[in-house]
Amino acid sequence: MNPKDKPSYTNEQVALLAQNPYTHVVTPHKITFTLEFKEFFVNQAKNHGLSTTKILKAAGYDPSLFTRAAIDNIRRRILTEASSPEGLKAPRGLSQADRTKAYAQKDLDAQRTSTSIKEMQQRIVHLEQQVEFLKKIQNIYLHPPGN
Repeated sequence: MNPKDKPSYTNEQVALLAQNPYTHVVTPHKITFTLEFKEFFVNQAKNHGLSTTKILKAAGYDPSLFTRAAIDNIRRRILTEASSPEGLKAPRGLSQADRTKAYAQKDLDAQRTSTSIKEMQQRIVHLEQQVEFLKKIQNIYLHPPGN
């Protein structure tokens, strides 16, 4: 694939694409669609003969955010996956919405406490090293070499 054919989305476009419920994950260089979108896409393409651009519009996407190559690639990949022996597959990993929900449910106080303990342990080790250094300096000062 030519690097110029690779999608490149601005932060604003990434945020806009992420709001669509059919978006599983989006980065500045890649968008992954949900299984529901793939099923919707196949239904619209095969049963209603809609173009990829019209399907994207119907799914709530702004087709102008996608290059011609990306639009062609979306169609080719989804229809190829649909006709494979395994059929359509759900994307791997947590979606952005699921990640946000999981992060919100984390016990941030416990995380902060754990992080604070690690920081204090590192600080103690550092202070102990400083004390040992000061002892050596003091010993050298009180008992200079050669005396």
